[in-house]
Amino acid sequence: MIQISNLQKTFSSEFTLEIDGITIEDGDRVALIGLNGSGKSTLLRLLAGQLTPDGGTIACDTPKEKTGYQPQSPYLFRGTAEYNVRLAPRAPKDVYPVLRACELEPLANKKMSALSGGERQRVFLARMLAGDYDLLLLDEPLSAADLQTGAALSKTLRDHCEKTNKTLLFSTHLPRQAFDIANKILLLDKGKAVEFGSVAQMKTPGSDFGRAFFALWNV
Repeated sequence: MIQISNLQKTFSSEFTLEIDGITIEDGDRVALIGLNGSGKSTLLRLLAGQLTPDGGTIACDTPKEKTGYQPQSPYLFRGTAEYNVRLAPRAPKDVYPVLRACELEPLANKKMSALSGGERQRVFLARMLAGDYDLLLLDEPLSAADLQTGAALSKTLRDHCEKTNKTLLFSTHLPRQAFDIANKILLLDKGKAVEFGSVAQMKTPGSDFGRAFFALWNV
């Protein structure tokens, strides 16, 4: 379980992330959505321990070694796609099911230098899924995927978390992707938590910003 209380993180006179109170249950799949600069990445970095809050608390039952964090520009090692996936903590002996699920099996023996940005992003996602994590914090994990691949990977990510009961928080700029993967959605605007609730609740948002935001995407 993750409990966020009176959280504050200030970067400048123009931006402060402020979240009064949110509880995320074990096994939840939470999508962080909002316009650019709304605080999605900042919240993920705070949860991952990359940043320290200026105020408030984040209480998380999951230890650091069981928490996987994927930044927007993840670092990959030299070597093949398979080699990088095998570097996941306590990865299974056979990583090919994960490679296959992430549509990477044909690229397993390709070096990182030969892969596109989208393919490299999928390698890191596969490493996250192969790792023995209880909590996954993924910052725009599918941003470089085309529509067809993105839809397939959305299903892979959702099915993986449902099967393993992993807790997932991920950011996305696509509400449709959020609805496909998540069971709960946190809508952020200028560092403020505007709405937090189930996918069904977000289809009839209670705030003016929520209604305007989702109307932009016809959802």
